[in-house]
Amino acid sequence: MKKLIAILCALLLTCAAFSALADQLYKANMPDTLRALIAGKSFKASITGWEMTGEDEDTKFTLSVTVCERDEFEAAVIENLAEHDILFFGNGMGVVVKEAVADEFGITVKDFQDDSYFFTKTEDGTYTATTETEYPFWTEVFTIKAPLEKDISFLDWSDPENLEAPVKRDYDAFIDLLQEGTNFSPYNTQVTFDENGKLVEFLYSYSPWN
Repeated sequence: MKKLIAILCALLLTCAAFSALADQLYKANMPDTLRALIAGKSFKASITGWEMTGEDEDTKFTLSVTVCERDEFEAAVIENLAEHDILFFGNGMGVVVKEAVADEFGITVKDFQDDSYFFTKTEDGTYTATTETEYPFWTEVFTIKAPLEKDISFLDWSDPENLEAPVKRDYDAFIDLLQEGTNFSPYNTQVTFDENGKLVEFLYSYSPWN
């Protein structure tokens, strides 16, 4: 009996030790390559997933942030398109050109299914593309997992009637949108990292595709 009690006491002490250790969270340093890539920068991005650990007040969230950039084409390519040329977009979609018509607003390309794509010249001299419904084409550049800290600045500019400035909302409001399955995509989402690579600002803007 004494032996059994001794074993139980040892188990309790072990459990207590692990419980104490569980309060200490240590993370690996951010890789230098990643820090150089994201530190102090803002990106258009999609939230392509999220995870949670813990319960109640101790719940911690991690976001899968996919940084995206608009597809751009060289001016010489778009301005000299010919029938049967092929345009390949960053999302893997290919289009066989039927015709390309230029006007004062840009260049409209039609494929052999009579779908149209509109190309607009940028200040840098390249062209960006949209569909007939003005949906832009994006390329997914890289994806990282970023801890979502409670001190993040969540700026909500998704109300089409609010034209002045984004509204600063709290952490819980952001979590509610996340759990509701809100579509955070590059046409409505911008993320900002501080000089240490920490996700510090999340801007959610109005878009007709929200």
